[in-house]
Amino acid sequence: MAIEDKWNDPDAVMARALQIANRKLEEAKLLVAAKDEEIAEMKPKVSYYDVILNCKDLVSVTQIAKDYGKSAKWLNEFLSSHKIQYKQGDQWFLYQKYAAKGYAQSKTQSFAGKDGEPHSKAHTYWTQDGRRYIYELLKNEGILPVVELE
Repeated sequence: MAIEDKWNDPDAVMARALQIANRKLEEAKLLVAAKDEEIAEMKPKVSYYDVILNCKDLVSVTQIAKDYGKSAKWLNEFLSSHKIQYKQGDQWFLYQKYAAKGYAQSKTQSFAGKDGEPHSKAHTYWTQDGRRYIYELLKNEGILPVVELE
């Protein structure tokens, strides 16, 4: 009975409860530290998504490619090889499957030609939905924006 009395002594019960509480507190601290590290790792990705991908402006393929440390030529060829776009004359066009999703738009720019006459040329620009699509496509290939690699 002496052992049972010691076990049930209010001070002994309280001491065991405090040990359990301290162990739980340490576990919680480790979990919070792990989550803080995870948040720190995700911050550049969240920043890229919030700042870059949520912008409403149209962007050139050059701008998107630079996010990845690549050239516009590389990105255009990548998108062409994945049957997302094709080139006709000097302009890239999305295949209908992608064009119907509103991933890109054409913009016409005017300029003075070498002959002094006004000329115009159409260029393809990507919408932010298109930019998100490219982001996911490249991410699935293991290609991340430079900011996510840092």
